[in-house]
Amino acid sequence: MLPLAKKLYNKGFGIYATKGTATLLKNNGIEAKVVEKIWEGAESIPNLLQLGKINFIINTPTRGKESNRDGFKIRRLAVESKVPCFTSLDTANALYDAIEDINTEAEIDVVDITKV
Repeated sequence: MLPLAKKLYNKGFGIYATKGTATLLKNNGIEAKVVEKIWEGAESIPNLLQLGKINFIINTPTRGKESNRDGFKIRRLAVESKVPCFTSLDTANALYDAIEDINTEAEIDVVDITKV
């Protein structure tokens, strides 16, 4: 996760992270704004999603797919908020590779995949 976080940070992405992840990132030279996982508050993940401050989430399952776990709830909130959620670092790295050389929205081409 650290190499990807460093690339995103160096590309200018702001990073929100829960307390433990934010500490790990900071210890490795990556600034991240600390957020609460699920609980209410101005800087909670649900509130940030509702305000449109999160463009995508990287949340890799660590202990299964139990619906009472925070990770499950975060992934569900992402889907309900129509925010892309990457559950694999391979896929998140592929996203980075796809945007690595894009500097402006004008450089992005839309492709109709039904006509490919």
